[in-house]
Amino acid sequence: MGIGRVIGTNVMETRFRIDFEENLQVGELLVVESQNKEGKYLVRVMDIEHAADKEDSSWMSRTAGMIMKKDNPDMSPYEQYLFCIGVSSPLGYIDEASFKKTKTLPTHFSEVRYTQADDYEFLKSYLGEIEIGNLRSGDKVLDFPVGISERAIPYHVGIFATTGMGKSNLMKNLALSCMSRGNCGFLIFDPHGEYFDGGEVSKKGLKDAPYKESFAVYSSRDLSSSGGYSKLVISSAEIEISDLEAIYEFTEAQKECLQTAQYKYKDDWLNKLDELEVDEIVANLPGYQSGTISVIKRRLSNLFRLNLVSKDKNYSVTARIINQLHEGKTILVDTSNAHETEELLISTVISRAVFEKNKALYSDGEEFSKLPNTLIAIEEAQRVLKEAEDSVFAQIAREGRKFKTGLCAVSQQPKLIANEVISQFNTLFILGLSDKKDREILKNSAKQDISQVDNEIQMLMPGEAIVASPFTPFAVPVKVHLYEERLKNIKVPENNKPKAADEGFF
Repeated sequence: MGIGRVIGTNVMETRFRIDFEENLQVGELLVVESQNKEGKYLVRVMDIEHAADKEDSSWMSRTAGMIMKKDNPDMSPYEQYLFCIGVSSPLGYIDEASFKKTKTLPTHFSEVRYTQADDYEFLKSYLGEIEIGNLRSGDKVLDFPVGISERAIPYHVGIFATTGMGKSNLMKNLALSCMSRGNCGFLIFDPHGEYFDGGEVSKKGLKDAPYKESFAVYSSRDLSSSGGYSKLVISSAEIEISDLEAIYEFTEAQKECLQTAQYKYKDDWLNKLDELEVDEIVANLPGYQSGTISVIKRRLSNLFRLNLVSKDKNYSVTARIINQLHEGKTILVDTSNAHETEELLISTVISRAVFEKNKALYSDGEEFSKLPNTLIAIEEAQRVLKEAEDSVFAQIAREGRKFKTGLCAVSQQPKLIANEVISQFNTLFILGLSDKKDREILKNSAKQDISQVDNEIQMLMPGEAIVASPFTPFAVPVKVHLYEERLKNIKVPENNKPKAADEGFF
């Protein structure tokens, strides 16, 4: 049933008249039926305006004043003149099962109506199996699942939102879908301890997911009372100087000292710098001041404080994590009781090892073809992506696609991420963002035009999102599943085996 008629349009904007009582919303998806064309236009509401059938431009203002003076105002005499104007952005033209960008106009006074289930059928060819929610029209949630394909993972994913808008819930949904599929490796670094058990009494965590064979946990804290986990530890032999530079600022003299120590002591260089006295190191590394070495020793001593770094080169979980990722498992690395420097070091070392392993397999065509896509998620990503060249995460953003390694950046402040890096993210999950500069950054870096949804982004409620990607015909509005509710509705296969790979791209 129609709700309005087109009153003015160009290929970039469609305006239509509706009854003043119609409950139209910004972000709502509508269909424009053109009388002399077989197809239909899909539009998105950008704005809504009041209007009246009066030639006198000041009539509405005067009438409002008259009503204000009455104790019990009667609107009925004025309602016959009132209407609203919807301002919408044409998304495309639907002709049978195909979807095309809009290059024509609907006919004059074309009917505008709410969408129906078959209006979205064309989207199925663009959406994938890593489900995160349902299609949304305004605040109306439709029975139409929305997800991305594991093949989109190497093209990098950004999750951006103000605090409280649903980033963690979205991440848990991504992880749950990856576990259920078993077709891609998903490595999540959790510095806040909110993913394993939900972080709050009322919340569920990844430990509550039924896909145990597709999930593994490594933690710096004791989680034995809440479920199975493995002790998180890496070897000092795995740590490179570049890893230390990601967490500490070194002078040129200190860098040279580290390089000399690594050359002198080989894989044991960190252990020697920690164990030997300053005078012994000075004797073994002539040319360096005791003050320089003292600063280095003081910093390195912190690395061994929580027993997250082992001096035994054979004692590390890194190789096991890599193998599990190659099996298509979701891996949670919980560093919630570690200091920020330790947390960043752990995530840097493991991520670099994963990336280098995938990169090394590239030369073996047969083995590389069997390798599942891997997604590495880093919380508060602005900490390690503020510079374009300084971290392994920035390197993954630039080069990872070729080696089946994607980066998932989770951040409240995209404006703090280097422009060169943020431009590499092809899929953006945008939840509510109040900061104008943050929205501008995303608008300029997105692979499709999202300028028309700026109003909608500002009005998003918790759990509502816009998914912008070059692999979808337009920025898709989504209501993200509430993780706890989704768990209740999961039907686990008896054998709990991973499903076959998704043939679609997005």
